[in-house]
Amino acid sequence: MNQKKEDEILNFVRDYIQKESVPPSVREICKGTNTGSTSTVHRYLHKLKADGKINMDSTKNRTIVIREKQGLPVMRHVEAGTELFDTCNICDYFNYMPNKKYQNLLFAVYSQENMPELNILKGDVIIAEKSAKGEYLIIADENGEISVICQKDLISGQVLGALVALVREFERKE
Repeated sequence: MNQKKEDEILNFVRDYIQKESVPPSVREICKGTNTGSTSTVHRYLHKLKADGKINMDSTKNRTIVIREKQGLPVMRHVEAGTELFDTCNICDYFNYMPNKKYQNLLFAVYSQENMPELNILKGDVIIAEKSAKGEYLIIADENGEISVICQKDLISGQVLGALVALVREFERKE
């Protein structure tokens, strides 16, 4: 895909929302960026969504949201029939600067319970890479609840990613 065209579409959407207070339709994006085909715009929008630059509901019109927040999206749960980075699944953003490059997008999950067998405490921030490779996996069960399991213990659930880092804040006692 053409990076210049992708940037043009993203900038058009950002400017349109700022000016009109609503997201543009696909046809308006076509007209505003001189793109001849709605399917081409759809392809670029899906790429922008996959890259984490926008959120949108593909089944509805005018649902594009620019992701301006800094940091990794924190997932609270995964609603059935949605993609991982859909707005309804994100509860917060967590500032984290990885010390290496990852092939896939990163996301975060707040630990809701102690998992001593994995050295994870309630309140830890679990950093995950959107992939299915790794010793410890982040999964969503049939109710959309997110948890961490060892790959060898995987029986069911949708694999969301693999654990790559753990952030724990300590209270300093003086």
